[in-house]
Amino acid sequence: QAQAFVVSLPTTRLPPPPAAMYLRAAAVCIAAAAACTNILVPAGSSVDGSTIIAYNADSPGFLGALSHWPAAKHEAGETREIYRWDDGKRLGAIPQVPETYNVVGNTNEHQLTIGESTFGGLEILDASGDQAVCDPDYGCIDYGQLIWVTLGRAKTAREAIKTMDHLMQTYGYASSGESFSIADTKEVWLMEVIGKGNITKGSVWVATKIPDGSVCAHANQARTTKFIPNQPDVFQYSPDVITFAKKLGLYDGEDADFSFSDVYDPLTFEGARFCEARVYSFFSKIAADEERITDHLDYVKGYNLTNRMPLYVKARHPISVNETMWHMRNHFEGMWFDPTKDVSAGPWQGPERLGVGLTYKAKGKEYVNERFIGTQYTGWGMVANQRPSHKYSVLWFGVDDASFSVRVPFYGAVTRVPLTWSDANCTGLDPCRKAQGLPGTMMKFSIHNMYWINSVVANYAYSRYDTIAPAVQRRLVEIEGELMQALEKADAEVDKADDAVEVATKFSYTAAERVHSAWMELFGELFATYVDGYTAVPDPTNKVCGCKKQQNPFPAEWNEEVAARAGDHYRVPDGSVR
Repeated sequence: QAQAFVVSLPTTRLPPPPAAMYLRAAAVCIAAAAACTNILVPAGSSVDGSTIIAYNADSPGFLGALSHWPAAKHEAGETREIYRWDDGKRLGAIPQVPETYNVVGNTNEHQLTIGESTFGGLEILDASGDQAVCDPDYGCIDYGQLIWVTLGRAKTAREAIKTMDHLMQTYGYASSGESFSIADTKEVWLMEVIGKGNITKGSVWVATKIPDGSVCAHANQARTTKFIPNQPDVFQYSPDVITFAKKLGLYDGEDADFSFSDVYDPLTFEGARFCEARVYSFFSKIAADEERITDHLDYVKGYNLTNRMPLYVKARHPISVNETMWHMRNHFEGMWFDPTKDVSAGPWQGPERLGVGLTYKAKGKEYVNERFIGTQYTGWGMVANQRPSHKYSVLWFGVDDASFSVRVPFYGAVTRVPLTWSDANCTGLDPCRKAQGLPGTMMKFSIHNMYWINSVVANYAYSRYDTIAPAVQRRLVEIEGELMQALEKADAEVDKADDAVEVATKFSYTAAERVHSAWMELFGELFATYVDGYTAVPDPTNKVCGCKKQQNPFPAEWNEEVAARAGDHYRVPDGSVR
């Protein structure tokens, strides 16, 4: 059981810190809400008995690319350098194990996948920055390296939970609160973790197995409330998860009433509106009628924080990889939160509010910009499929805004990644990319970098959302459909091949290169079609260009708003000579 691998706190009661340190600062909440979204689908909830983890890694300063660590044997005394994912700071170097597995992005050769979203939690327990208590010889590990080191060492979800716990308690956990999605071919778990600040080394955590027939999601708000002890097939946890809170004066109730989220990540308006609303957007599409998910609308609006949603809901139908991809592109379409239905959407009715924060003030009041799943500042995203009927998992990987990003199927066993997609072992660090000769950084555009090509296409779509965005998504559907058909054929070959790793690598490598070329061509087509605000359509009667340039008038509602605000400035006087 996982409890056996955790270092206990000293028995002495720690002095309580100032009361203010127990609070979740609003700025911290908003910063966390700008981060990631995950969807968890266990085997009994998918169309084919596989498991699915979807993950958008969101950050406006993060160049998306695919990391890779080859399988390797290690000599005694070897160490692995640990650099913090968020800012690139070196945290230390921990001892290597004798053998590590092939890791591609967030999956490995044994079909283990891990995703995350940051919830932050109580300020006193924030172990990011330089606040963590670390091993004096080897340093700490942060949440990003916790994922990738674990993928190199574990084969199953339960092994991953054990490994993650060991790493955090042994070396120290240098991050704030995190929700981790962990899946193998049979099981899907949600593991929620928070560090111990500068109080002592390690973390406290709870892991919950998501039952077959249900689905789960998380989006920068801790979601685990109560858990049942002594049922390790359903719940695992650190033995001090409750006693640590009591020693800090965070909780003084009965153990049976303890709620991880309520104690370590108390709900706020921001946690409901910016975070739980994204979970709601998924649940509202997939939850069985008996879940009555719409009863929680007042909660996710931020109006009633006592009306919490369940951790997971029964699915009304089995879910596929393709459907999951589209849930990760959600913009609250057709919902109460839909940001395309008023003047703030602009004349082109786009959901994005580019280059601004999640809140703003007007006439002394504070307002929100909705935070949906398919945000423009995603660095990279994945829909990982762990498949018991095949040799390898498939990481459907895309970069930049998931709304306009083609997902490419990378087998978990691939040994090479095209330069246009590759991040080597850099995990987004620009100095590392430069040192390894990879094309493009966050400050240097390159047509040989898929992130930049996707960003060009996406940003063109933002400029005339109602017209260009559907054109991009039509092409996206075509390409992903072709890739899914190609994967079926490749699976048949990979599953029977003696050189399966090489066959899988060639397939994924070629598919990724073709998508890069196709998306470059698509931008040219889009630019020629929609340049200067017109739409070029074929017109064989035009002997000059064989085309016609159609106008795209503003919506009537937008024209009326302009007229109301501008008064007579643009008005044609009555009775004018025409």
